[in-house]
Amino acid sequence: MTNDDNRDKSGVRLGVDFGISTMVIAARGNGLACHTVEFAGLSREFPAIPGGAPVHGIPSLIRYEGGKAVQYGDEVARGGAADGPSTARWLCHYLCDGSPVRIPAGNGCVVGYEEAAADFLAPVLTRALSRYPGAGLVFTLPRDAPAAYPEFLQKVARRAGAASCSVLNEYRAAAAGYGYSPVAGEPFFIVTLAETGLEVTVLAADDRPAGPAGGDLRVLARATGSVGCRALDTWIAQDLLIKFRLPERDPRAVRIMPQLRYEAARLREHLSVTGEKEVRLKDTVSGKTFTAVYTTADLDRVLASHDVILSLEECMGRALSAMRMQGGDENQVRAVLLLGDGCALTAIQDAVRSRFTLAMLYTDHPVDAVACGAALYAAPARLKDRITCSYALRYWDSAAQEHRYRFLVHSGTRYPSAGQVARIVISAAYDGQTLLGIPLYEIGGTAGDSPPLLELVSDTGGGVRLAGPAQDADFAGRIVHVNERSPILLVATPPARKGEPRFECTFIIDPDRNLCLSARDLVTGMLVKVNAPVHRLM
Repeated sequence: MTNDDNRDKSGVRLGVDFGISTMVIAARGNGLACHTVEFAGLSREFPAIPGGAPVHGIPSLIRYEGGKAVQYGDEVARGGAADGPSTARWLCHYLCDGSPVRIPAGNGCVVGYEEAAADFLAPVLTRALSRYPGAGLVFTLPRDAPAAYPEFLQKVARRAGAASCSVLNEYRAAAAGYGYSPVAGEPFFIVTLAETGLEVTVLAADDRPAGPAGGDLRVLARATGSVGCRALDTWIAQDLLIKFRLPERDPRAVRIMPQLRYEAARLREHLSVTGEKEVRLKDTVSGKTFTAVYTTADLDRVLASHDVILSLEECMGRALSAMRMQGGDENQVRAVLLLGDGCALTAIQDAVRSRFTLAMLYTDHPVDAVACGAALYAAPARLKDRITCSYALRYWDSAAQEHRYRFLVHSGTRYPSAGQVARIVISAAYDGQTLLGIPLYEIGGTAGDSPPLLELVSDTGGGVRLAGPAQDADFAGRIVHVNERSPILLVATPPARKGEPRFECTFIIDPDRNLCLSARDLVTGMLVKVNAPVHRLM
């Protein structure tokens, strides 16, 4: 499977916004038209703006029973099991946070959030790809995504049968989804009101060209608030109980509360369009049916009684203060993008509009802008099945008195490799040496097509020197020590002697673009590493 290859066979690209509370998948065909994908039973429909198409999103919920996943998305919420102990929610948040929590899955089984996220994503993506065979996937990356997150997404994409998999910064995706092109040096705001909370982010584009993950956007300031859609839904549910004339501690209220939360969420999502909606719930134990009509006036009253608009104004104020401390000018803000289903509320939009009277307010796609932006974004395509950067071992040239580099993998190398891409022999730099390292460096650019055939020798400083002519030694470019924080060490037992060839190392590139090392101890004849991943190549 290729990465960042936008030239898929079908001509269709699927933008995947795996959000904290909702996953939205948008499809873009050969033209620029983009629409969200509906999944019967799994997704819920958000109301369309006048003249627009409905938006479909899948609640990020998965419920386990008997040791396996049995329900996904909206079917979990409709069944009142969203808060159940065997339901995993907020999957992306806990996955990126590295949560150690395990979810009881029944039959004595438990699952972690990485497994739960994969169990949720894979079947949904499989259904999407069965509808759009050969489509490429473009995932959006949350701001705090760990380094291993893209690799996780690629594994899930492969499990679902995707032809290609790319990643894009979610801020860049949001801008693309709204059709907004950030101007270099000009700040813009993103206001997000999602299930878990409120966030106001100030960003600006720098002068560097955008990379495939949209890395040219800088975060100038950020402010957060505790008010989120989950809290709003709780307050709406409590208000409905008052309309039902039903105390919260009444056993009937306790029994209908899971379903009441679901209805409260639907009210919040639809009232801005419909104006009012009837809620009708039945307690199956007592047989009593509770009915109430809920209006936008009721919703505005709840927002006011819980100071929601005040919290939003304070959050925007803190973000503006932080921006000014960074030298930013509020009068330069020309655009504000609204994200999250909470930003579909008219009262929220009015509050933002009142604060940014000079800025263009983007409000039409709070739920689907990120997914559509991912599907629409034209990232620079990479050569299919090829490595973009070059990779080399660093060595010390004693004659020149400087470090130079010997290539293991050249830019443009195909992956997976048909066989070895390089062979080196490591010798000890001093008597009694027990640890010999493999210092790998990423070098931007290309450096020819011939793989290295020379042997390298470790020196006392931890570098590598050549035991032969220094081909490619004059190459210059962007150089990054990629495995400095996770070094690959070869352990010599018994300790090595100075100058003694100790380890024969061979390298291959696997289907996941990992540079893998196999190492044999030439003294003992033992294999000490077998296809051990050194680094995931770009």
